Amino acid sequence: MTCPIPFETLVAWVAGELPDSDATTVEEHIFSCDACAAAAERVTRITGGLRERIPWVISRRQYDRLVDGGTRIRLTQVEPGRMPRARFTPDVDLLVHALRGDFSRAERVDIDVFSPDRTKHVLLEHVPFDRAAGEVLVACQRHYEKLYFEGLFGGDPIFSVHTFEGEQRKPMGEYVVQHEWR
Repeated sequence: MTCPIPFETLVAWVAGELPDSDATTVEEHIFSCDACAAAAERVTRITGGLRERIPWVISRRQYDRLVDGGTRIRLTQVEPGRMPRARFTPDVDLLVHALRGDFSRAERVDIDVFSPDRTKHVLLEHVPFDRAAGEVLVACQRHYEKLYFEGLFGGDPIFSVHTFEGEQRKPMGEYVVQHEWR
């Protein structure tokens, strides 16, 4: 094993992408080399920080990668005008809300995110959507509790979904999920 271990090798080791024989060699070196152990710790911290940087709207492929990577997800199906509850529990890392609708003719989807009193607003443009499944996947992380209730929104946000067929913007519906944080 060369010292220092190349950054790309450490990333592959942390991600679990090295073949077993290579992973064993890297581990043996890390346990005997303080400099490489410190580098591996930095890569692990960076990777952990990136895992917390999940975008508000994810594709089905991103969802599948998160599940395959061990992220414990509670998926909530949400129809326009309904207000299901979604609860974070100790066994849940991420809430994902599947906003359901007819996206069969959509060329583009935007989501306006409003505070409950509609005074605050965030526009999410060109979000990923699944035309065939008829859904947009909104990811909700634990640290959003402060954003939703103490910060920007002051309560559960309203997701107002719009599709585009050509240049024509069409309202799909409004979606609200009642979050329970504990």
